[in-house]
Amino acid sequence: MDQEFLEKLKFENPINEVMRENGIELKMSGRGFMCKCPFHADDSPSCSVVPDKGFFHCFGCGVSGDVIAFVRKYKNLGFMDTINYLAQRAGMTVPSFSSDSDKSYKRRMRIYEMNKAAAKFFRAQLKTPDGVRCLNYLMKQRKLDAATINKYGMGCAPNSFSALKSHMMALGYSEDELLMASLLGRSYKTGRTYDFFVDRAMFPFIDVAGNIVGFGGRTLGDDKRKYLNTGDTTSEAFRKNGNDKLLDGYSKARFVFSLNYAKDDAVKSRKLLLCEGNLDVISLYQHGFHNAVASCGTALTKEQVKAMKTYADEVVICYDSDEPGQKAALRAVSMLRQGGMGSSVLRMEGAKDPDEYINKFGEDHFKYLVNNATDGFDFELEVFGRGVDMNKRVEKNNFLKKAYHAMALEPDETVRDMMEHEMAEKYDLTFDVVRASVNDVAGRLKEFDAQTEKREEFRQMAADEENVPNNKAFKAERGLIYYIYYNGDNAAELCKGISPDEFTDDFNRKVFLCIMGRLTVGEYVTPEALLDEFSHEEVECIRRFLNKYAEYNVDAEVARQYIQSIKDYNKKKEVKNAGTPSREEFMQKVAELQRKKT
Repeated sequence: MDQEFLEKLKFENPINEVMRENGIELKMSGRGFMCKCPFHADDSPSCSVVPDKGFFHCFGCGVSGDVIAFVRKYKNLGFMDTINYLAQRAGMTVPSFSSDSDKSYKRRMRIYEMNKAAAKFFRAQLKTPDGVRCLNYLMKQRKLDAATINKYGMGCAPNSFSALKSHMMALGYSEDELLMASLLGRSYKTGRTYDFFVDRAMFPFIDVAGNIVGFGGRTLGDDKRKYLNTGDTTSEAFRKNGNDKLLDGYSKARFVFSLNYAKDDAVKSRKLLLCEGNLDVISLYQHGFHNAVASCGTALTKEQVKAMKTYADEVVICYDSDEPGQKAALRAVSMLRQGGMGSSVLRMEGAKDPDEYINKFGEDHFKYLVNNATDGFDFELEVFGRGVDMNKRVEKNNFLKKAYHAMALEPDETVRDMMEHEMAEKYDLTFDVVRASVNDVAGRLKEFDAQTEKREEFRQMAADEENVPNNKAFKAERGLIYYIYYNGDNAAELCKGISPDEFTDDFNRKVFLCIMGRLTVGEYVTPEALLDEFSHEEVECIRRFLNKYAEYNVDAEVARQYIQSIKDYNKKKEVKNAGTPSREEFMQKVAELQRKKT
């Protein structure tokens, strides 16, 4: 991250103002302020805040840092989420280092901007007749109070197919943009656009950095789709490469509802309550369970597990008590285990979901269920064993196969060892047999994953080949890059005969400049070095084509032929390259690398 940008970001976000906005009471003290430390139980003010120097320091627990460090710790955010939060607060644009990341950032910010405007519109509708009907549903039927409704920013989508569209277009947003954000839909029959959410109680989807990434809506009428969520608003480019750095919209596979509120409690208890529905979460929050989240109507994914693991070690699965809910719980236990998280399953009787249970029996009863939830592995064994006659060899063997598979997915060897001993003791088996069986399954799973990864690599290589321009120069450029990558000593002399601006492909030119720039200042080129200037996906692409050219006998003479092929191609067809003159770019690269070495 550019140091000049970071300094300006800190200047535009005075630490005392940011702390006050986050509810911390500051009192004047000398040239700065004192406050109770937000990071430990502080009876009297022990945290010093010095605006002139832009830092805070607690004399009690020793925590200190600048405004970036404060926001990261106080809001439990990653570095880039913190930067984006402060940049939005100050009205600044986060610089990016490639055209792809710049496009994804601008696209994402535009969607957030539209969603914020839509949320204000939905909120304002609560004062209309449609809104009064929505409030009656939320407060009387769902028993939510005004504070909770306000906390979650709930609103109402009116019973109109054009109200939001008219409002948003009056604000200057185009139909295409509103379609991109899934705020409008398009009729397959007529081609006309219409409001995506109609006659629904609305729940903004807010990420951990405070951005509204999408919405969920619960029907207020007779729509058979009881719940409707924002469609995937990521670009085709993101869906193709899956690079989280280029995430440019709402992805249901990555979003965890209410994690923005739950994370603060979760980092203390290291526990999250996972529900199926948004209203279950909101109801639990109102009753004091502030660590509840939901997966927004989708089966739990590895990306959601990864997001939860940032803040917790264990998840209590609070899915519906019906058969579909219990099947989903079984799958969630497996997903959490593979993601390195512990799990337990809450068992409800007399109610179908957490919302109904807590309103029927109260907080204390629900807390008892949470504290006595069934261990995830015990829950699996119970489900696997339903209807099984353990006295019948075939049935017992099928049961054991399921259990062995579940244990083989456990990444923690200590936990797996305990599970294996438990199985041996509980089902009258020798430990060695259990261990060998689990290891056998684990080995086959590992082999399957390796084959899957290899198939994906071949698929990606095939996709790369489809996108390769059908010209000799492009292939010659990559062959030349292969040679200089592995023959750095000869690269400078060999490449005197070619200029970077003769390259026909922008990406090839960028790779060539990077490698030659480092070789010029005496650096050894490694994949790790490339990661300084390229994304993981780009480095993977480079690795693939280097591996491909390793199959050919590329020596100095072949490399010279590659150079001539590039020159011949340019003579036959004039190539117009965008950007600054490449020789200047190359010299700037060399100068920059020399400065870093001194």
